[in-house]
Amino acid sequence: MYRLVSIFFGLIPLIQFFIKGWYFFGISSIGLIISYFILKKRGSKPFITEGALLLISQLFMNIIGLSNIPIFLYISLAAVLIFVASRDEKIVDDLKDYIKETGHSKENWDFEICFFGMGQIRNIDQLTNLSTAAFGFSDKGIAFNTKLGSGYYTRFIDYNEIDDFGMFKLQKKQELYYPKIRDMFIWPSNMSTMHKPYINTYGLYLLVGDESLTFYESPSIILKISEHLEEMRR
Repeated sequence: MYRLVSIFFGLIPLIQFFIKGWYFFGISSIGLIISYFILKKRGSKPFITEGALLLISQLFMNIIGLSNIPIFLYISLAAVLIFVASRDEKIVDDLKDYIKETGHSKENWDFEICFFGMGQIRNIDQLTNLSTAAFGFSDKGIAFNTKLGSGYYTRFIDYNEIDDFGMFKLQKKQELYYPKIRDMFIWPSNMSTMHKPYINTYGLYLLVGDESLTFYESPSIILKISEHLEEMRR
């Protein structure tokens, strides 16, 4: 089913047979956003299919003279973003394969993309050293994989192996920000937090033997995982 959805949205450039200009831009943008939320967490293949079809169908429209260079660049950028999304989904696909190889069913698992760090994180500046990871949890245990150096680190942890866990809060005082002329043309990366005197972020630590494993993501995801661990510990 999701392969058919990816094919349908991948052929969006063909509606230029009927719709042109800003109307096409608006309709296609809405369609691509909808496709992302439909295909999210459905694996990497649907995203790869959609991205490839976007490029092929848009190139076809340019060849027959029914499109232009700006639209081609726009569709190309959309395809690149879709391929980036497929890369995150590929990490989850690899984790699902690993779970199956360990003899566990990959059904009834929840998966999240987060950031992984080995050892306890003491301040926000250390968050730049984290690596992207896929984190899965079910009633059987937790599993995660991440890229470390030139290879991948994949692991399954039974709940009995977890000695302790908990959420932690990191806070950093933010220096006063003075607006610059370039802000009129380039959106500041800290726009959402520049008005706050302190920057707060949250993470989850797991103590497994002598190891301390830390994961960082949005508070809602960290809380979701923490609540699941609390339920399994009861």
